[in-house]
Amino acid sequence: MTHGAAAAAAAQHDGRALYLLRCAPCHGPDAAGDGPDATLFDPPPPALRSRAAQSTQAIARTILDGGRRAVIFDVPALRARAKDTEALAAHLHRIPSVDWRTVDAGQVLFVERCAPCHGAFGRPPDRVPAGVRPPRDLGDPAYQRATGDAEIVIAVRHGREGMPALTPRLSADEARDVAAFVRLLSPGYATYTQYCAQCHGDHGIGVGSMAESFPAPTVIFDQAYFTSHDADALHASIWHMLELHQPAMPHFRGTLSQAQAEAIARYLKTLAKQR
Repeated sequence: MTHGAAAAAAAQHDGRALYLLRCAPCHGPDAAGDGPDATLFDPPPPALRSRAAQSTQAIARTILDGGRRAVIFDVPALRARAKDTEALAAHLHRIPSVDWRTVDAGQVLFVERCAPCHGAFGRPPDRVPAGVRPPRDLGDPAYQRATGDAEIVIAVRHGREGMPALTPRLSADEARDVAAFVRLLSPGYATYTQYCAQCHGDHGIGVGSMAESFPAPTVIFDQAYFTSHDADALHASIWHMLELHQPAMPHFRGTLSQAQAEAIARYLKTLAKQR
């Protein structure tokens, strides 16, 4: 088993890692309903700690099958966050050339080891662990332009001023995987993940997504798609999706197993006990 496959396998039933990856963007790192995307919905996502009285199986069913209530975008907030369609278009153009095997392995490590300080999309959350200086925004285009891959690997393995080294230390291969994922971070990546990946998948092929819509979307963001769609057509499609898409609470059946959903449920129960 490769190091990337080992990291992914280790996270398969880690409820905390799965929660941070799949649920925290809306429901918050501490399940308080205050994730970075919470302000985009009206009403905002609920706090999940109150669900701890439910059985593990009941919580898992909600995770797998979604909620009964439709989730409505707060359109003014959505426009404010998604006003720069160029950023999203730029990310879409990158999708066909991404080494997803490496990036996926790096994302597993990033979510577990880096996201508590840097956020799931590289944007630091409002609250950071005690004693930690506010981290930099890893998705900031200025940071991406000024920082080389080798610098990211060194920072991940050995730390830098104001950033402690990860403990236990990542291997060189693991650090390179994390650097590959960090390289994907951008405002366009964050917007795509929040509004497009739920149907089109992280890889742009409608596989491994939250699958909110059935049947799976017919649009595949491969090189052939961009050959046949000019910039104006792509931007029109982006705004059509942003203005008209009305999702329900995402369901994860087909993305998460029963055991993984129950692992998230058990993690939520541990949060409730910390109140």
